[in-house]
Amino acid sequence: MWEEMLLTEQLNIHMDKSNHMLELKLRDHEQEDSFTTVQLSHAELILLLHTLLEINRCFRGDIPYFHN
Repeated sequence: MWEEMLLTEQLNIHMDKSNHMLELKLRDHEQEDSFTTVQLSHAELILLLHTLLEINRCFRGDIPYFHN
């Protein structure tokens, strides 16, 4: 069963605990009634989080402690 986790003007996030799924709905700026929907598995969510953290570190200018 889908549970709402975040609701903003642009973004709507739901999770399904039993199936370990995340659903992202992004509002289309050209058609305000239209949404683009993406469903991610738990593994895909972890990859997305890792990528977003890496982008955040880059934006902040962090120097990595461990080099890849």
